[in-house]
Parts: sequence; C-alpha cells; structure tokens
Amino acid sequence: MKKVCLFNYPPLADFHGYLIETFDPLAYFPRGSQWTLSDLVHWGHVGFDHRRAITAGAAGVDRLYRERNRNYMRMVGDFVDRFRDFDLIIMSTYNFMHPEVLVHELKRPTKILGFIDDPYSTYLKGIPYLWAFDGAFYISPSYNERSLFPEALEKWGCANHTWWPLVPYAFDRQDMSESFFSQRDLGMIYVGNPSGTKVDRLIRLKKHFGNRFHIHGRWPYKGYFGFVRGLLGKPIYPHRVTSLAPTERTQLYWRTKIGFNMHVSDSPTETGNVRMYEVPAHGAMQLCDKAARDAHEQIFAPGTEAVYYDSLEDAIEKAEYYLSHDNERLAIARAGCKRFWDDYEWETNMLNFLNWAGSIPRRNETNLQYAN
Repeated sequence: MKKVCLFNYPPLADFHGYLIETFDPLAYFPRGSQWTLSDLVHWGHVGFDHRRAITAGAAGVDRLYRERNRNYMRMVGDFVDRFRDFDLIIMSTYNFMHPEVLVHELKRPTKILGFIDDPYSTYLKGIPYLWAFDGAFYISPSYNERSLFPEALEKWGCANHTWWPLVPYAFDRQDMSESFFSQRDLGMIYVGNPSGTKVDRLIRLKKHFGNRFHIHGRWPYKGYFGFVRGLLGKPIYPHRVTSLAPTERTQLYWRTKIGFNMHVSDSPTETGNVRMYEVPAHGAMQLCDKAARDAHEQIFAPGTEAVYYDSLEDAIEKAEYYLSHDNERLAIARAGCKRFWDDYEWETNMLNFLNWAGSIPRRNETNLQYAN
C-alpha cells in the first residue's frame, strides 16, 4: 500500500491502495507562545474555520526556520520523522515546510505543491517553494488574462503539473428523475463567505431579487458582518447571514432553481471554486462569472451545462430570463448535473490525481545544487 501525506484532508485507511494521513501544524503553536501563528500563517477568507484556512507565507516560514523557532522546529522534526518514508507528500492547500527541509530531509517522497488561491497567493506562497517540489497541481485552469495555468507553471519551471478539480468531498447523489429537477420552490441562492468585494455584489443582487434570492455562509459577528461593514465606511448588507450544516446545505440546493456563483476577482481571472461543482451536483442551474482566456468553458460548456455572465447587470438579466423560462433552465441543470457526475465525482478525481502524482519523474538532484 502506498503511503500519502495529504495535508488538510481527512485520513483514509485504504483508499484504492493508498494509505492517506494528514498533519496539523497549528497544534505546535499554542496560545500565548512567543511566536504567534501569524509568523507562520495568516488567515484566509474571513469566516472559514481557522484550521482549514491557514495560508503559509514564504517569508514567515523562512523566518521561523532561520531563527530556529522552538515550536516550528519541533513541528519540522515530527513531520520529518513521520513522513520521511512515505511515497507522496501533497501540500493540498499551502506549504508550511521550509524548502530546504523538503529537499534535504525528505528525499524519498515525491512532493506535490498545490496552487489553490491564485493569482493572489502565487508570488507569496507558491513560486518561492516550487523548486523544492517534484510537481504541482492547480485548481483554476486560468491564471490571468495572459496565461492559462499550465502555461504559467511552464514559465515558472514546473514541467510536471495537472489540473485537480476542487471537489473536496463526496456529494449526495439522488435519483435523477424529472421531479428532482423540476420540483423546486426557491429562486436563487448563494452559499459563501464575504471575501473581497463579494458583499458589494451581493448587496446589488439582494436589492433586485429580494426574497427570491437567499444568501448563506459563515459570516463573522454571528452573521451580522454585513452591518459591521458600515463602521468601515462600506455599504451595509442589512440582513443576517446564517451558516448551514452540510445536510442543510444539501437540502437547500435540492430546492433551488439557480445557484449563483462568483469568484474573488472583480474581472475575469480565476475559475473553478467549490460552488462551481456543488451547484450542478445538486441539480440546480449554475449562473457563474467568466474566467480569463474563457477557461470556464473547460469545466462546463456555456449555454448547455452552465450559464455565464459578463457583468452583474448581465447576471441579473440572465437570472430573470431563466427563472421565467423553465424548460431552458431545466435542460441546462440536467446537462450540468450529468457532466458533474460523469467527469468530476470526488472519488474518481482523487484516485486519478494520486495515480498521476505517483507516476511523475522526480527532479534530478543535480538540478537543486544551486539551492545548497
């Protein structure tokens, strides 16, 4: 059985011949320690569980390593002892191991670096580590208006790379009967956290659609973050936003006609967040923003498996159209749902990714001499 360290994923004793274990670096940085967690990490999108949202910055990791911080070095020692004989080490969110440790102390495992929050994290938490990894995966087929992500990785010197669709858990699959798609009583929903300028967009959508548009997510201040924005001089979202347990989210999606999706960037850039898969997986029609280089079309076909918008005004117009044209909306919802279960189901994609990671060639040690 091949042994895998897959950071930020639940352990699995036997996943198609893979033993998957995880690791928690935060456990080594107790409250009140001389070095705070922010020296190693800074928090991701507001509202995520902190143990799932850590983002290791290269400067902070390097400082901890160079100054031999006691907590950090204890964490490094335990990590090396535990995983030095593993087959794969996959940093599936952000890397927290100093690259010199990866190269010199963890020579046996094949090491894979994830690019998951790009382009915002690329130069802070991706490229500085890339030389110490044997390969990389990306979740967004597009990087920016100039490059698709494979093209960008090639420019950065990474020849071994793959796309791993961001489907982090198994969705409940229902009988795909006609009633599953047609018997829905909610107009449109958005499930997500208030990062970037998303709240400004949601304010405009809520003002237009009113009770036809439902918003849920893990918003700070017990869901009243929309009101607190006023203290920062920003427009107020005058409604409390409640979070959903996994079963509640599933039930809500099963009642929904249109799932609204948007990414962090204000202009077409990245694509492929979790919503892009969970909306069609639950039989709702997806209304999604476009990506740079039209990379969104690589995930779901426009007009047949999902509907894409150019602007918020365009999104409002298209939402109104499909809410009043049931047959067209249902056809797109059915096709998007079929595409998800045919191509993006979690277990198959995980297995394909692990098989790829275990097959790529290792970096030649001579290529790393410059880092010694």
